Amino acid sequence: MQLFMWITVISVAVALLGAGLYFQLRRQALQSDPVLIRSCYLGGAALLVGNWLVPML
Repeated sequence: MQLFMWITVISVAVALLGAGLYFQLRRQALQSDPVLIRSCYLGGAALLVGNWLVPML
């Protein structure tokens, strides 16, 4: 069960980072909002850091 949670959290984090990168690269064509890009990066990074820190507590 714990392995499934790790895989799920890491998958979502990678998807958020990938979405942020996509919106960053296509910012001019899509007219993406910088807040959207920043929130994708921060959400993905927060999930990865939280997934790493919580087991240490």
